[in-house]
Amino acid sequence: MDQANPYEAKRRTLQEKYMASDAPPNTPLGTDGVHHLVLISSDLDATVAFYTSVLGMRLTKVVVNRDDPSSTHIFLDMGGGNLMAFFDFPQHGDAPAVRGIGAMHHVALKAEPTQYKALFGRLREQDIDFSLEGTEESGSVYMRDPDNALIEVTCR
Repeated sequence: MDQANPYEAKRRTLQEKYMASDAPPNTPLGTDGVHHLVLISSDLDATVAFYTSVLGMRLTKVVVNRDDPSSTHIFLDMGGGNLMAFFDFPQHGDAPAVRGIGAMHHVALKAEPTQYKALFGRLREQDIDFSLEGTEESGSVYMRDPDNALIEVTCR
């Protein structure tokens, strides 16, 4: 390994090993993308309000969580055939989020230029803190949802 920068050497090794030009074009499973991501919500009403009024998603389904009849399972349309889902667990109380191996760091959503520009007005109207990498024309904007999940919206 490169003694000067072992992290860069590790990155190079991963690229050489798994990004080979002769790698098969599809995964063995043949996936066609993400169907849905599932996060935990402490307050489904606040969650739906944020994702619909700030990010413009549409609530498409509300059902019982098959693993816990006290839990509700909701689906929001992210666009492009992708869904974001949430569970609540009202009988289990709130557990603090744990950051670590296997945990999600953030959700990144892709926006068209007009959607991206319009987002800034909604963020300001609703007094939502955000940070920006790039400009309001092109880049990434980061914000937190009601449960403190980090959400990125990118337009490149």
